[in-house]
Amino acid sequence: MKNKILVYDDNCPLCTWYSGLFVKHGFLQAEGRKPFSTLDDNLLAKIDFNKSRNEIPLMDTSTHKVVYGIDALLEILDQKIPFIKAIGNFRLLKWVLKRSYKLVSFNRKVIVAKKCGSASIDCSPDQNYLYRFIFMAVCLAFNTLMLYFFQNDLLSKLSYYHLDLYELQAAHFGFVIINCTLASGFSKAKRYDYLGQVNMLALTVILLLTPLMIVQVIFDSEWLATTWLILTAAFILKEYIRRMEYAGVLSNNKWIVSMNLLSVNGFILFLFH
Repeated sequence: MKNKILVYDDNCPLCTWYSGLFVKHGFLQAEGRKPFSTLDDNLLAKIDFNKSRNEIPLMDTSTHKVVYGIDALLEILDQKIPFIKAIGNFRLLKWVLKRSYKLVSFNRKVIVAKKCGSASIDCSPDQNYLYRFIFMAVCLAFNTLMLYFFQNDLLSKLSYYHLDLYELQAAHFGFVIINCTLASGFSKAKRYDYLGQVNMLALTVILLLTPLMIVQVIFDSEWLATTWLILTAAFILKEYIRRMEYAGVLSNNKWIVSMNLLSVNGFILFLFH
């Protein structure tokens, strides 16, 4: 694409990753991808910054026309995938694509949990409670569904695990209720941030254990499963500390962290008593 610049949030690993893929696979030239932190004031003035925090902008440097979000992505993909822009502009599909894009965009800081540097432009998206709630509901539904497969193909094969599916789901929802109760003492904005981070931690556990479940179907090794579970627990503890620090909970609400870790220990003891 000539005369086109995709401006991305370089403090968002997700944005950096997928915009880099466009360059790697020839959808964009190397100079057609610029981070906000190095964008000159002349180009920055031509972008609606508030809109670009929520929807990535693609600028035509010859006409100064700017398209945002899903329109920008369709414009880029259309360079090598014929008719995708036309297909993507069908009314119903466009509606779905825009909502899906917003679901990721409004929650990208929850997904990656990375703060901007002191000298960086803050491109954090708006706090949208509806899309945060939908994001958490989708994650909860996915996690709940995956527990069914974990119960049958992973946990039930361990000699030190003795719960049935109903007990596992009861423990899962008990943990959800505890976290919602702990979050009730926060302001609305911080409550959604905290619950979003906890939700991502739960999703991360599911994603880390899914390969183990697949491997166990083939090899059925309790030693491998136990080692994997211990390594996953160690990683999640480290990630929990990082995410609670990002959300401002670790420094300002240590009692919440203490109660949360206590409930996690109780959850693990209940699973493997």
